Amino acid sequence: MRMNKEYRGDNIYNDFWGKRENTYSAEKLGYTPYFLEFMGMWLKNRRKSENHALDVGCGNGYFSSKLLSFGCTVTGIDISSEAIKIARSRYKNINFVLHNLEDSLPFKNSTFDTVWCSEVLEHLFSPKFVLEEIYRVLKPNGILLCTVPYHGMLKNLGIALFAFERHYNPIYPHIRFFTGRSLKALLDHVGFTVEQARHCGSGLGLRDLLVPTNILMAANKKL
Repeated sequence: MRMNKEYRGDNIYNDFWGKRENTYSAEKLGYTPYFLEFMGMWLKNRRKSENHALDVGCGNGYFSSKLLSFGCTVTGIDISSEAIKIARSRYKNINFVLHNLEDSLPFKNSTFDTVWCSEVLEHLFSPKFVLEEIYRVLKPNGILLCTVPYHGMLKNLGIALFAFERHYNPIYPHIRFFTGRSLKALLDHVGFTVEQARHCGSGLGLRDLLVPTNILMAANKKL
């Protein structure tokens, strides 16, 4: 399925992908090796002849391509028409769909074995709605692999003291701020069973040990 609809809300993301892709793409980010390790740990034992994966908020398709390397049949969705254009030009064996996550996912119930949702929930007015949709389109015993920025007490204290205006800039598209506990509670509420929760950094040495940058969770759709 391909959608040609343009969304008003994609303008800020088109700016990111159209003008600043070199700094915004996952290839350039310090946490990406940890994300790929996390992805590999969960997917290496789930290889099968048909493993359908959905990349929610796929951006330029980088993580979609990694799902493909694990033998998945991959669909990527994103609100940014610019990101979808880049992804389609690079990865011909992946189906990329323009989609606004404020709308229901354009897939039937129990379509996917795996959903990758990385650095997306913090951008959403209703992460609960999106997780409910992810739950719907996952097959029974399907797995959700999810990452969000980490906002623990020590990090929040540092932000409040030294970087409040910059971190909570109203132009920046992050509108949700998760702790490990709040993310797990949200997943539990939707009906997922959290199988693993961990933190990672961005290759910043001692700072990563003191203040992780990201939360990584694997959750199962158990019926």
